[in-house]
Amino acid sequence: MTNSVRRFVIGRDRTLTRRVLLVTAVLTVTAFGTLAVPTFWAEYISPSGAETMRMAAAGGFVLSVVAAVYVVATTGGINPYVPTAAVFVVLTSYGVTGIVSESQLVFFVAPAIFLGILVALSAYANDGAIASLSIVFFPVSGYLINAPYGVGGSFSMLNRLRFALLFSILFTFSIGIAGFLIGSIIRRLVDYAERLSVEDLTQPDMIGPEESTELSGQHEPNDE
Repeated sequence: MTNSVRRFVIGRDRTLTRRVLLVTAVLTVTAFGTLAVPTFWAEYISPSGAETMRMAAAGGFVLSVVAAVYVVATTGGINPYVPTAAVFVVLTSYGVTGIVSESQLVFFVAPAIFLGILVALSAYANDGAIASLSIVFFPVSGYLINAPYGVGGSFSMLNRLRFALLFSILFTFSIGIAGFLIGSIIRRLVDYAERLSVEDLTQPDMIGPEESTELSGQHEPNDE
């Protein structure tokens, strides 16, 4: 029981847990880059280019999320192209139907879906609720402080921090937990199917020599 709880909270493999936390740290740094990069640019280089740098930093965050899907998938022994292709199909459907604008699609919908996929991949590969959910909480809280076209763009910095913290909590308890449960359930179904396959393969070996002789004797024709 204790091992099951530890595996659920910490993870099956601590090496994989550390790698997931490292991915979370990288995503968090790139997420806060949407605030740090334009602020540095406006302060020391040119105020006129701050908005461009903010867009560039946000684009870098989106690309880092896509790269993280590949890293986590390969780390857990999963084909990374299957979830990535599925996300791009969803994003294409959003773009074709015009449900959201192109800016919202690139800077909000795409990162949200990819982060949910990341949680599911992490849960499938290693369980570990803390590490998996951190992939959502910390990057989202950093990204929303100064994300392009964000709701809190007109707020003060303190209110932006409050908004980002609140939204990251809501996001973690919605898409984050949903992704974690999906990944964990799929992993357990796969493990159960593999266990049944192994039992079916080893079943003939469970018949002893005496039982085998008796069974063969029953099938021999009676000369009388």
